Amino acid sequence: MTTARVLAIVLVLAGCADGSAWQRAEPDSNPICSSATVVAALDTALMEVSGIARDPRRSDLFWLHNDSGNDPILFAVDSTGRLLGSAPISRAAARDVEDLAIGRCGETWCAYVGDIGDNLAAHSSITVQRVEIPPLDALGGPSTVRLEPLEPLDTWKLVFPDGPRDAEGLVFDDLRGEIGIISKGREDEVVLYGASLSELESGSEVAQALTRVGRLPVEIGSHSSQLVTGADLSADRNWLALRSYASLHFIPWHGALDQDTTAEVLTVSLLGALEPQGEGVTWSADGEVLWLASEGRGGRPPQLSRIRCPASSR
Repeated sequence: MTTARVLAIVLVLAGCADGSAWQRAEPDSNPICSSATVVAALDTALMEVSGIARDPRRSDLFWLHNDSGNDPILFAVDSTGRLLGSAPISRAAARDVEDLAIGRCGETWCAYVGDIGDNLAAHSSITVQRVEIPPLDALGGPSTVRLEPLEPLDTWKLVFPDGPRDAEGLVFDDLRGEIGIISKGREDEVVLYGASLSELESGSEVAQALTRVGRLPVEIGSHSSQLVTGADLSADRNWLALRSYASLHFIPWHGALDQDTTAEVLTVSLLGALEPQGEGVTWSADGEVLWLASEGRGGRPPQLSRIRCPASSR
């Protein structure tokens, strides 16, 4: 990858998190993505949507959740934005759930739900819970269904080694058996933390320390529009996608505990989607499209968007 492959950011932000506007424009000599486009408004039950993850069993199905102040529920949405069903999580940690990831767990598929948000960096620990996602045949009807409550299979209390952090990005690498958590960037750096699944599974109920892998080369600058709000791994586990309110970053992935933190970052604008407050990101099965979820804000509904980013361009 050369610097010619880095798509320069065009940030003309009219609705970012703190309401201000700014612009940075550079030549676009080799775009790697098409412009982000809106797919549909989401159901108002998802006004505070924060995380989205594609269901590996069905390419047009996604699981989403809201963040702080909402009940712990996973919502099933299809690629048209239609709400298919909802499943509450029993005994859930739900202080500020900011992201989820889906991956293999034995013979089935599980969601790893991250109660990892901490706006004021005031909490001594965070929580990740593992739940088996509902069966597909429960979502076959024409109307929205309320699914049976999900019982957490595991609950892990985790501690950042360098003190409390606000984080909104969580990934699960089922090929390497690792969980990665990416800080939001409030300390002027975006940091990757990792944990081995085997160590988590064999650990005690006492909080376990994450490993600080290192600072990722994602620029935050002086504007909150570049704070990281979501993360996902491509299906082949070769690419990490990070999103902010205004941009999408691609980073070659080597594993949560072995990541090359100097790897070149490819960055594109998400402003074409005109999101009220972009929070979630997930890859399509073929790695050609990124799906985006946004909270509702200022009288606008939450929305589902997409951006096409062919693998041949990365």
